[in-house]
Amino acid sequence: MKNASVDTRDRIAARRWVQSAIALYETAGEKAVLAEIENPRGRFVLDDRCVFALDINGTLLAHPLESEMKGKVLIDLKDSDGKAFLRRIIDISNNRGYGFVDYKWPHPESGKELSRTVFFEKVDRIIFCSGFYSSEEGFL
Repeated sequence: MKNASVDTRDRIAARRWVQSAIALYETAGEKAVLAEIENPRGRFVLDDRCVFALDINGTLLAHPLESEMKGKVLIDLKDSDGKAFLRRIIDISNNRGYGFVDYKWPHPESGKELSRTVFFEKVDRIIFCSGFYSSEEGFL
């Protein structure tokens, strides 16, 4: 069973990363924040965590580990359970502005399908996202 305090810490960390990206956006602008998010050695990447950015139509604007997906419309991308998790992120962003969504996704190191939770927040037409993998599967 997953430790609730670990989950809380992970949620807080994901939210802080998103808020840090938003702060950079607000001070340096869109071009600067997207360039920093795209940098695989930048401040928005640590181990299996990162920040990525979508627009409100589901186009990937920046991702440090999936640069080949930049510019692609991913709104209908589904996880291994058939869940259109990006559509859910976009819908919640457009209605409430922020939230958490759970889905299954391959871990970048092991390739194993794991539970992942993402925090996201919309600013203007950009949705900033950061997530974490669950440690309950025993990999992390």
